[in-house]
Amino acid sequence: MSAAVATQAQPLAYDVGACTERGLRSYQEDAVGHDVGASVSVFAVADGLGGHPNGDLASRAAVDSVLLTTQSGGQLTDALARSTVAKAEVSVLASGGSTTLALLMLAGASAVVAHVGDSRVYRLRCGVLEQLTQDHREYRHVLNRCLGATGPDCSSEPDVRVLDTEPGDVWVLATDGVSDTLGHPEIRAVLRELPAHNARWAAEELVRRALDEGSTDNCTTLVVLVGGGR
Repeated sequence: MSAAVATQAQPLAYDVGACTERGLRSYQEDAVGHDVGASVSVFAVADGLGGHPNGDLASRAAVDSVLLTTQSGGQLTDALARSTVAKAEVSVLASGGSTTLALLMLAGASAVVAHVGDSRVYRLRCGVLEQLTQDHREYRHVLNRCLGATGPDCSSEPDVRVLDTEPGDVWVLATDGVSDTLGHPEIRAVLRELPAHNARWAAEELVRRALDEGSTDNCTTLVVLVGGGR
């Protein structure tokens, strides 16, 4: 497999579950979505920036934009991920708000992860949970990268990683309402129960535990079990 091009093999099936809750906030600025396409499948979460106008519009614009990638066809590459994020940036700027974006793209046995901000992507493989993104923060709740960025101290440049995927992998996308509250042991414990449950249960359980453990933010997760029922 090329480091930059996904192998277009027999499509894998996915069991996908998502959950989003407003939590203790008086407004919801998270967005989540996925689309399983014929050649490329896309999974995304976004968190509109609090304290800025139109955060809810920005997060929804980012997710809706990246989901259009499934209609483009072609090979999954680093360049496709970057162009997908760039198109999302245009939509976010039109919304008048700012947002994070965590993006997972799957095609055959390959995966591309792209992110801007502090929404995260994890992968559980053979019982080992790996955080695949690093938060773009100066310090807690102050980002130095986001979509819709204005001013010299914040960039919209994504970090992009080309990886692989295989049956049995569990991918998790989460906004910081979940990832700032639940550590790796808590996330891993939920995901390791998946043989007895499904992806929707895991997404809902992660959000429930984050809220139970004191998260005061919007909480959103998207869970993808590779090789699960489509």
